[in-house]
Amino acid sequence: MAFDVNGIPSDGPWFRAEGGTDVSPTMIRAREDILALLPAPALSTRVVVTWTCRNPLEVGLPSTIDYDEIKSFEDTLMAFVQEGAVLAFVVTTNGVVEYSFYTSGGEWFIERLNEAFMDKPTVPIELAAEDDPDWTEYRSLMDAVGLGPAA
Repeated sequence: MAFDVNGIPSDGPWFRAEGGTDVSPTMIRAREDILALLPAPALSTRVVVTWTCRNPLEVGLPSTIDYDEIKSFEDTLMAFVQEGAVLAFVVTTNGVVEYSFYTSGGEWFIERLNEAFMDKPTVPIELAAEDDPDWTEYRSLMDAVGLGPAA
């Protein structure tokens, strides 16, 4: 079920990009429809959820075992935060998966995350939040992959 989060749908079309090197690849997954919907001043906080893979491949990408666990984590998290947060992009490299959400505040997000996983085993994540009212990180990523206005 998709929600409207302050004028931005909680889900929409995604693109995938690959980069890095053969020994250290980077995989990017990002929403391609958000630029046209910005600015979104009510979604001024970027919350970064960093998942550290338990069994990464030698090149730093998640193993099949990791992917199964990550998929379950992502599905559960999205079910709890999609009415108030937009997952804008995901970067996977060097044994970590970094989710970048935009929301109105980090406290709400943490409360929902705790609710989602209160009865589940511990997950290997770290959280960080920063003010990003102009969606600078998202815009930089879009420029870097050639889909921003500078492209």
